Order: sequence, then C-alpha cells, then structure tokens
Amino acid sequence: MKIIIPARGNSKRILNKNIVDLNGQPLISYAIGTSLDITDEVFVSTDSTEIGEIAKEYGAQVIQRPDELSKDSSTTASVIHHFLEVVGDVDCLICVQATSPLLQSHYVQMGIEKFKSGIYNSIISAYKERQFCWNENGTPINFTVTNKPRSQNMRSWYVENGAFYITSKEFFLRENSLIGGNVGFVLMPKIDSIDIDEHEDLELARIIMSSENH
Repeated sequence: MKIIIPARGNSKRILNKNIVDLNGQPLISYAIGTSLDITDEVFVSTDSTEIGEIAKEYGAQVIQRPDELSKDSSTTASVIHHFLEVVGDVDCLICVQATSPLLQSHYVQMGIEKFKSGIYNSIISAYKERQFCWNENGTPINFTVTNKPRSQNMRSWYVENGAFYITSKEFFLRENSLIGGNVGFVLMPKIDSIDIDEHEDLELARIIMSSENH
C-alpha cells in the first residue's frame, strides 16, 4: 500500500503554504504523520527542494516532480500519473492532501476498508451539511421561501472536504480521475475537515489544535 501527498512549492494565497508553521510544525508534517500510521510507503511529490528536505525529515520518501507538472495549470491527475510511473504497482491508490492537518489515520483506514469491500470504485472524505443555499441571483437552491423546512428536517448534503481519495490504479488509469463510478463516502466531522487555503483557515486550525478538547 502506497500513499501520495502532492505538495507543490509555489503557492499564491499563503506563502510556502505546504510548509507554513502550524503550532510548531510545518503543515505537511501532519499529513505525513497520519499517512505513516497506515503504511511506511509514503511519498511526497514536489518540485521544491525545501519541501523535499522537510518531507524526508518527517519520514516520507520524496518524488521529484518535473517542472511541467508544477505549473498553476498542472492537474492532480498528471501528478498521479507521474507517481505511478515512478513507484510502479499499487494495490490501493491513496492520495492524502497536505492541507488537511486535522485528518486522522482512522478516517483513512475506514476508507481503505470500505474500498476493499468491492462495492465502490472510489472513496472520498466528506462532511455532512444542512444549509439553506441561495444562488448569486437571490434564488433559493434547495428550499422554497414560502415553505421553509426546519433545519433538522432538511435533506443532508455531502461536502467533499479534500482530505483524501482512494481508488484502484486500474480505475484511475481508465478514467484519468481519482473519483468516479460508484463513489463511497467517509464522513468526517466538519471541525476536522478544514482545508488550509486562506489565512483564516490557518488561524482556525491553530485555535482548534490548541484547544484542550481536540
């Protein structure tokens, strides 16, 4: 079993986001630690020498990503293709995001077991949400104003949180995607689903991780 953690060096909103300090550790160290709880074959795909050195320090193996796969327009699929070219066969293809520091290994393990059941082509992490949603034109999307339900009676939505993805090598190569076919969910609490994209995400993660109850 092998896990890939994509970690490009150049980031726009948060400088050096993947290695920014989060409560005394580089952000990517949390994803590496979680992944190493599952397998010792954890690979960080990066174009950054600094990220590579930090990844090795925390126990991951490093795949040097070519420049053509390190542009703003580069896709995750192209990075996964390169990963498979380097490491060869995988029985279970797992992609863990460096920007989900509150991901815990038991969530990924649940996903692995769910995938191994043979029922699903792919597994994604998500959280359950009940919200009254509007579009930009001021029109309700999932309710009517004149017959607004109680929130507890609303239909739940499953929100992809981007923490991890699981599929087979064969399915990925056929579909060129980590997601598709019969998709299964591993539900995580919303509080654990923070994806570090903006500075406010980083601050919220710091608060949560510093709290006595987490």
